[in-house]
Amino acid sequence: MRVDGVLETCLYATDLEAVRRFYQEVLGLELFAEQAGRHLFFRVGQGVFLVFNPEATLQETALPPHGAQGPGHVCFRVPAQDLEAWAARLVSQGHPVTWTDWKAGRSLYVRDPAGNLVELAPGAIWGLLDQSSSIPTSSPSGSR
Repeated sequence: MRVDGVLETCLYATDLEAVRRFYQEVLGLELFAEQAGRHLFFRVGQGVFLVFNPEATLQETALPPHGAQGPGHVCFRVPAQDLEAWAARLVSQGHPVTWTDWKAGRSLYVRDPAGNLVELAPGAIWGLLDQSSSIPTSSPSGSR
């Protein structure tokens, strides 16, 4: 038996409309499901990125209650050659970035509207192969 990969990962935010705009319009993620006041679900490659309102999910009765307090972290995989364009896109839309150099490459960090730390990085920082270019051309309606 083995784990094959990460199927879903999530962050928490109380202002779902603000984070929707960030992930959908700025990062270009595809929103495929939502429940007002509770969650937003986005497709990301072969996985799913979830944003839950902890005030709602801590009150769960059908599922185990879950939620987090304070900012979390997520890293989205992007090709190394796209990092500069991502930085320009983020900055042009009012989202300052911070760069970090690793042994095998570099990544950039930005905060979402809920204060979560969002990283964009190539797979090479973890010894993984790069994928094809993934920058949206326009806004849609350990040790490394």
